Amino acid sequence: MIIHVSELAKISEKLIAHLREVAGEVIDVPVDCYWNIPKAQKYNAYQEPSELDMGQLSDDWNELQKVLEKHFEPLTHDFVPLAAILRALGEHTLL
Repeated sequence: MIIHVSELAKISEKLIAHLREVAGEVIDVPVDCYWNIPKAQKYNAYQEPSELDMGQLSDDWNELQKVLEKHFEPLTHDFVPLAAILRALGEHTLL
């Protein structure tokens, strides 16, 4: 699978604009903890995962805030907590 970053940016901008339109500028996400499949097992579609661990949206958000406030330089790994936040918004902002 090939992803063009410019297209990803355009898609992200459209989705954020839609989210603002339907949910406003501040969104209360009614969940915090979630199950996570470790990376080593997540992308092996031919074997059922045998391990799960816990993630926490509030921890993910706090880590992303540190990048925003320039306490940390952004890393590509920061997409992992961002993905958890975006997934929660997609699943719990049902408007």
